[in-house]
Amino acid sequence: MNNEIAIFEPQNVGTIVSLAPQAYKDNRMSHDKCIAFGKALLGRVNADGMDDTLDQEIATYIDRAKKTLRKMNANRSAVTQIFDSIRSAYTSIENEVDPAKKGTVPAKLQEIRNAYAAKKKEEREAENRRIYQQQLKSNAIARYATEVEDNLIMQFNGLVAAACNRLVELDRTLTIENYEATTAAVKATDEELPKDWYENLRVSVPMPSALTPEEARQIAEDTKRKLLQRFTQQYAFEISTNRDEIIDRLPSKRKELERIAQANAEEAARIKAQMEERERKEAQQREKERLEREAKEKAEAALAAQKNEMADLFSNAQAGVPEYQPKMQVKKRISVLNPDGFMQILGMWWAQYGCTLSVDELEKEFRKQITFCNRLANDKDNPLLIQSEHIEYVDDVKAK
Repeated sequence: MNNEIAIFEPQNVGTIVSLAPQAYKDNRMSHDKCIAFGKALLGRVNADGMDDTLDQEIATYIDRAKKTLRKMNANRSAVTQIFDSIRSAYTSIENEVDPAKKGTVPAKLQEIRNAYAAKKKEEREAENRRIYQQQLKSNAIARYATEVEDNLIMQFNGLVAAACNRLVELDRTLTIENYEATTAAVKATDEELPKDWYENLRVSVPMPSALTPEEARQIAEDTKRKLLQRFTQQYAFEISTNRDEIIDRLPSKRKELERIAQANAEEAARIKAQMEERERKEAQQREKERLEREAKEKAEAALAAQKNEMADLFSNAQAGVPEYQPKMQVKKRISVLNPDGFMQILGMWWAQYGCTLSVDELEKEFRKQITFCNRLANDKDNPLLIQSEHIEYVDDVKAK
């Protein structure tokens, strides 16, 4: 602070007031004389052309111009140094409050905010990933549970169909001769779900990759256990319904069989055809009703699974809303991992922008690289030149 205050002390102000006008006046005079003498030489060159004498005079003039420049710099340095100090005093205190200047207090705080924003962003993304993975797993569980249930129901329906078909086959093959045995077999048909079938029931559905074998096994066991009561009740209903219908028809069917036995061949054929057609339609109606029940149950199960999935999605989305997120601007920034990356950067720059520039504009962009190649070309011991149809080397002659 003391150094900054000293800049504005009266003696410094006095130095500027006393020296600046005279220094400028002297430098202006040196400038005018140098320019006037140089223009005179240019006039002689334009009028008479160059010769050895004029070349020597111009060389002497250029040397004097350099000396004049050094004198002018020394003449104004006392004043301009004070101005530089004043400017530095202003800019130094400005720089200390500039958030864009590395190392300043605002910049350090900005870096802290940047790091905090990056941390919050990573936390939010991690939470989103967690929710997404959780949702994937929830969906996988729901889908697998539905597939397991559908598979078990399909196997159960096969069991029911087989049992009903056995009853139908007994009914179809009923004759006067086997009436008593068939009746006994129909009545003996058990409506209780076979215990060994349920105990040996296994799921034949591919396990999703999102679940562990233990999770999949647990879902299968839970689903199987959940369906036990339904299977027990439905099996009893299906078997008892079909069995009792057949039992109810047995007396009338026996009479029809007796009529067939007593009738002539033509009448017997007619009665038998009517009986078979009636039984066929009744069987079709029973099968239609069974399939409709299965379709309804499957649709209800699918709708329930869809509702559960949507409920999980909504609850997860609500849980994933962060309480606070600082305002931030996220931009991509290249971090080069190895030197080869710069060639890829250059390639993209050239393809997207560099190829549209003129030669003069490209020379400005590649000034450092061109200077480096010129240095290699002018190496006295081992000059290196680029051999290309797109490049030529020209001699840059300077008089000494």
